[in-house]
Amino acid sequence: MRYLLSGALALFLLIGCATPSPPQPNSAASKITVMGKFKHISAGAIRVARVNGFMTVNAQMTNTSRHNRMVYYRFTWLGKDGFPVANEEGWKTITLYAKQNTFIPAIAPVPQARDFRLEVKTP
Repeated sequence: MRYLLSGALALFLLIGCATPSPPQPNSAASKITVMGKFKHISAGAIRVARVNGFMTVNAQMTNTSRHNRMVYYRFTWLGKDGFPVANEEGWKTITLYAKQNTFIPAIAPVPQARDFRLEVKTP
């Protein structure tokens, strides 16, 4: 019995100490930065296009709970060197209703934007 308990404890410690692998470069997960709490919300597909020389983004967010959730978000627009090319945006809010799936649209304020980061958090 003691060996079984010590084996279970060792397995628990191995699982508990495992760190998640970093997101793949240029994947949707690599574009999202979670600031603080982010409960019951999952980020999905991100669609990116250029319209009239400006980067446009649609980021999918899903409320996985049975309660309405408020999400705070803002975009950081980056140039080809990876540094910000526009002033920092203020936080915006969106209410995701129970089990709702929606897209958050954004357009870069300057044509020099080549990449972005989406910062998100819940209250």
